[in-house]
Amino acid sequence: MKAASIPTEMMAAVWRGGNGVTVETVPVPEIGEGELLFQVEACGLCPTDIKKIDLGLAEPPAILGHEMVGVVVAAGQGVEQFLSKRVAVYHHIPCLKCRLCELGRFSQCAGYKKTGTTAGFIPAGGGWAEYVKISSWIVRGGGVVEMPKRLPAKVAILMEPLNTCLKCRGALPDSKGSVVILGQGPVGLMLTALMRRDGWEVFTVEPLPERQERSARYGAKAVFHPGKDLNTNLQEIAPPLGPDAVIAATESEEVINAALRALRPGGTLILFAHTRIGQELKIDAGQIGMAEKQIVGSYSSSVELNGLTKEILVDQQFPWGEIVTHVLPLSEINRALALARRPEGDSLKVAVKPDARAVDL
Repeated sequence: MKAASIPTEMMAAVWRGGNGVTVETVPVPEIGEGELLFQVEACGLCPTDIKKIDLGLAEPPAILGHEMVGVVVAAGQGVEQFLSKRVAVYHHIPCLKCRLCELGRFSQCAGYKKTGTTAGFIPAGGGWAEYVKISSWIVRGGGVVEMPKRLPAKVAILMEPLNTCLKCRGALPDSKGSVVILGQGPVGLMLTALMRRDGWEVFTVEPLPERQERSARYGAKAVFHPGKDLNTNLQEIAPPLGPDAVIAATESEEVINAALRALRPGGTLILFAHTRIGQELKIDAGQIGMAEKQIVGSYSSSVELNGLTKEILVDQQFPWGEIVTHVLPLSEINRALALARRPEGDSLKVAVKPDARAVDL
């Protein structure tokens, strides 16, 4: 069932190896029973996708992009109720049956590791294209979330990254205390807003002046530069013991170790930016063994948080749209990638939209 006339070809950004992508004309995906065809309004550029390009972690050719919002324009048998709906889409969904799912470790489920959205070639997300096919198991598993038409696309594309931040928040105790968030890029700012919303006293570390200013507006009590005084500044937080938690939204070993030293005995450090197997981090093991500090990881999103994530975005208690500072046409995606790799001035989240889409973001 179709909502409108659908072309046979579309524009897509295809990664064929190397550090860039090529904008090509490719076939529009065909769908089958239980599947959906989704017309993209906009798609964010996630650091994970950029890592796949820069480090060759995907299998070329591939069409990446997974932080997407758009409209369902065709629906297979059994899922016609989604036709014409405006939705945000998750590219990973757990099986909800295995031992890891029973333990609530959804992002470690073998089924979750599979990608269920594609614009062609191997399934790799597909959001850097005009149309995306959504697999039946993504639809069945709750990976298609209806979004209000009034919600700007630049807010709706934050559905998946904000979910990951809520999941990270869930790795900490319910008791409110003090937290240091390392890095105030898009994810760091979302974490700052969420932790402040939940009543935590938030301190942040960020080198860029524009991001320091935003951090304060999003709820940080104090913002520190990761310079020579960082050790002193962090150790003065929440005296005499130190902060209760640290969230590392950066991969900087020096900054992480400074925060680990300042963390109170028994406190928790969450590694949130380390998303590649093989990354090494040198730390003082005595901070773990003797001071009983804990290091935990938080990766990707949780299907259980889809509803809450949507609620927080729609509520717009925080200026979420300000996090997406640049929206470029899909034809200029290499410029968008360059900006996302090396932020300039006030740039934060970068997104692309199909050239033909006259969407007010």
